[in-house]
Amino acid sequence: MTLKSCIHRALMVAALASAAPAVADNYSFMKETPYSRFTKEDHKIFQRALSDALDKGADGEARAWSNPSTNASGELTALKTFERARATCRTVLIANKAKGLTASGEYNFCKKSSGKWALSS
Repeated sequence: MTLKSCIHRALMVAALASAAPAVADNYSFMKETPYSRFTKEDHKIFQRALSDALDKGADGEARAWSNPSTNASGELTALKTFERARATCRTVLIANKAKGLTASGEYNFCKKSSGKWALSS
């Protein structure tokens, strides 16, 4: 292999390596989360736990959920309750695990006039 072909190959490898993270970042927020790996049963169990935490959980109280058949699990902690535009709202810390992935974050939910909770900004 000539020096010129070695340099060309090295430049191509470097270009591909630097492009790969940018391509992955475009979809990583959707693909690489535990929630995206949940089964239908995981989703149902998680939704029940979230509704329970929003409706009945005291601020600071953690509620665990799990699905033994898939090993998916998580913890939901209602951090605070507040009012926005005459609606009851809650900030919930959600931490989930599924198929080797873990993630956590704080999310605001507000209760609609229908009585259902909706994700809020």
